[in-house]
Amino acid sequence: MRAFRNVYFTAGFIIAAGLLLASFLYSYWLKDIIPQPPERIYNEAGRLVDVPPYPPSWAHLFGVDRQGEDVFWKVIDGAKYTIFTALAVSLLRLAFGTVGGIIYAFYLQKFRFIAESIVRAFRFVPAIFLTMLFFAFIPLEEQGAGMEVLIKQILVFAAVALPPLMLVIGNDIAVFLQNEFVVSSRLMGANNFWLIRKHVLPYMRPRLFLLFIQQTVQSLLLLVHLGAFQILLGGVKIIDNSDGLGPPEKVAISLSNEWSGLIGLSYREMMLDQWIVVGPCVAFIVAIFAFKLMGKGLEQVIDEKGKRKQRKKQRSSAGKTASFPPQQSDFEFVLYK
Repeated sequence: MRAFRNVYFTAGFIIAAGLLLASFLYSYWLKDIIPQPPERIYNEAGRLVDVPPYPPSWAHLFGVDRQGEDVFWKVIDGAKYTIFTALAVSLLRLAFGTVGGIIYAFYLQKFRFIAESIVRAFRFVPAIFLTMLFFAFIPLEEQGAGMEVLIKQILVFAAVALPPLMLVIGNDIAVFLQNEFVVSSRLMGANNFWLIRKHVLPYMRPRLFLLFIQQTVQSLLLLVHLGAFQILLGGVKIIDNSDGLGPPEKVAISLSNEWSGLIGLSYREMMLDQWIVVGPCVAFIVAIFAFKLMGKGLEQVIDEKGKRKQRKKQRSSAGKTASFPPQQSDFEFVLYK
């Protein structure tokens, strides 16, 4: 793939793939090897000097939370759920958005003004508010995997961005259909299905890859916002947390360690022990940066491909120039009476 020759795309891909690889390695191998943080710290005299949470250190880069778990490894464990959720949402958006954009470009151009007016009004409402509105009807499951809940949430994620995406893709296809070679194909009897298969999809393919990366970034940003509003994906588990110094309290923890859940369920730590929230925030920054690099690399690859086609067309036109200019003797004048 030509994109892997681009430095930006390769660097972003290595970062994202590294997060996923580390997450799977931790879940299926490292989790049983890495020692857990101490439940209590005693001094040389045997007196209790500290209990979780512990601040960041070389042994625990993001510190230890109130449940006595290493925040760094919780972030690594949740990377696969967060990134795959963003990728699944982007894939759904792109699939439905492409189908809707094609239908809009071929059959609904008469209603273009109405569609643009609706989408323009739709953009005034932030996606996070629409997501929260739909999430209010999806109760989180306790003590369970919550796969059914997660699927519903992913569908909501995909739906809130569909109208603008369908309009963008549809307008892009509508402009493309005005090219002379497409018009010529129509005049020669090509139907819409043939135009889609032979012209539209080859034209849209590199742009769809770029849109996929952009939608992944938007999905990650939406997950950050959900975390700020203390909303998480999947199910939760209620435990009795006690530090040994007071009565136990009921605490909700994420079953998957998904990053927005780590932020949302620990949001109060922003006023107490900030490192518990900083860890997943840093992970979001790294993941978004990785996909931004991939997007920049794809943009450069698409631009280079367009310039290469233009140079090839110019060379082809230059090669078709006649070697010998036409002479007057090459023509025969006929007088019609």
